[in-house]
Amino acid sequence: MTTDKDLILYLPFDDPEGYGKAYDYSKSRVDGILSGGAFLTKDAKVGKALDLNGTGLCDVAKDIPLGSDFTLCFFYKPVVDQIGWLLNFSGINNYLDKWVSVIPGQWIFFAFVKSGSTFTAYKDGVEAHKVTLPGTILGFSFNDTNIGTCAGSFDEMMLFGAAKTQTDLLKLQSTSSDVEYYLDGTNFKQLGVFVSASKGLFGLLERKEALTVDYDNYHGIVVDKSKPRFKERTITLDCFIEASGKTAFVQWCQIFMQQFQKSGNQRLRIDYDGIAKPLVYEVYCPSASDVEKNWSFDNDLMVGTFQLKLVECEPVKRVLRFVGSGTASITVTSSKLLNIYWGDGTHTYDVSGTSKTVTHNYSTPGEYDIVISGVIEDITAFDTNCIVVWDKLQ
Repeated sequence: MTTDKDLILYLPFDDPEGYGKAYDYSKSRVDGILSGGAFLTKDAKVGKALDLNGTGLCDVAKDIPLGSDFTLCFFYKPVVDQIGWLLNFSGINNYLDKWVSVIPGQWIFFAFVKSGSTFTAYKDGVEAHKVTLPGTILGFSFNDTNIGTCAGSFDEMMLFGAAKTQTDLLKLQSTSSDVEYYLDGTNFKQLGVFVSASKGLFGLLERKEALTVDYDNYHGIVVDKSKPRFKERTITLDCFIEASGKTAFVQWCQIFMQQFQKSGNQRLRIDYDGIAKPLVYEVYCPSASDVEKNWSFDNDLMVGTFQLKLVECEPVKRVLRFVGSGTASITVTSSKLLNIYWGDGTHTYDVSGTSKTVTHNYSTPGEYDIVISGVIEDITAFDTNCIVVWDKLQ
């Protein structure tokens, strides 16, 4: 989604609590600031949503380019049965408005497209209103019947600096249920591999052995449970690989397996519900993996199954994202050593101290998921110019 060159604002509203922000996942990086009682709720279309709570605000330092082509779209859940939008123009009482009936409590996908002098509104992918503009738009508002307040919820808000087609909008409206697996930025499917099941992606990690005392004149034992530490994570992926013919099958198997023979870690990323909250792991493959197959009698489709066992040595982490090109900055106070994996194959080890600032430059524009691993719970101060995707992921 965020690779769309026309996307100039993307607020998925899936952010951690406590930051008072709605992070912008577009190249503009103009985060929304929550105030007036606005909060992020789990009652959402995807992940979390913005609930304005009647009088709340999400203030974003980004204007809709009203004088040129644009597309604004979002999911909205109303609390009343009428929703409207208003366009203001130069002059007194010079405006256009439109009201439509909605069902309270149901998510609706709204999209507003300006193309030249035509303004079109869509409701759940269907054209709801189309008008020729009498002049330059000076203002735009989206309202419920309370006008001055709004108690509804918004999700997946996107602003494009171009007029999107109805087909584009239908694609934006659809929320795919497919779980996508990536290895060092490449989708498994591009390597001919599909994942049918997974284990160990999240859940309770096994504790390391703690200090234990066994007094001979007391029942049981005494175990230090004050600061639990955890063992490595083991991830198991049940996979199948397919190719059109025996030779191609062998080649695809070789290509995929060789990805795990490189030095250092491999980056495993799993998109399970949009792109704002991926599961991210720094892993390696210590075990053999044998592909079970039946050779075809002719050169038809070949399919083989295999199990991939991956190990994440540092399973407790904070995940950030840097969008675009430039310099990522992290300032941290921690008495424990932290490792930072910058998402471009490089890393910075053993970061600790008071107000320790670490920077990293990205010369190529892109999306980079940054993993900070270590005793995350002992970080006492933290600041960054990146998006905070996960405060703590383990």
